[in-house]
Amino acid sequence: MNSSIDISDWMLKTIREEGDQVALMSGWLEMNRYQWTSLVSRTITHLLNGGSVLVCTDEEREWFGKYIASSINRLGGQARPIVPVFDFKDTLPKKSIFKEAALVNDMLSIAYKDYAFWYIGKVNTILANLAMSKENGFLWIFDESVQDGIMLNSLDKMIDYKLIQLFRIFEEALFGALFGKITLE
Repeated sequence: MNSSIDISDWMLKTIREEGDQVALMSGWLEMNRYQWTSLVSRTITHLLNGGSVLVCTDEEREWFGKYIASSINRLGGQARPIVPVFDFKDTLPKKSIFKEAALVNDMLSIAYKDYAFWYIGKVNTILANLAMSKENGFLWIFDESVQDGIMLNSLDKMIDYKLIQLFRIFEEALFGALFGKITLE
């Protein structure tokens, strides 16, 4: 007995199931809205006051750090300013230097005006320790709760969607605030 399905039928079924999963998960952020709003508002205020943000991730989410850095200042059809958000990975190529948090923070204070870290990843890394050694970070932490950070589940099957959703909402809020369409807390 042949139980195979035509690819066109399979594709339609899969697209609908995926759409249903995305719709079902849309409430997750609403439950964390107040914490999320506070983090976003603080980070946007930091940028509006002339600060810079260094995006850094654990190894598993390097793709997402690159996505943020290339998307937030993309040029093209949208008339919007370039914001001081940088990929930290390109700043210090040797990871061994991250162990010297005080030295790295001193160097970064010289190189970047009033910088903060935007860290996405688990807390058990040298880079996480560096990012959390600086106040006012935009922390997206996996599997552990930290003060002034949002907790995400690394085993969540929809985590990539959620990361992109968080970024898109942040990006809209940032440019909404820059253009006076949104007022911050």
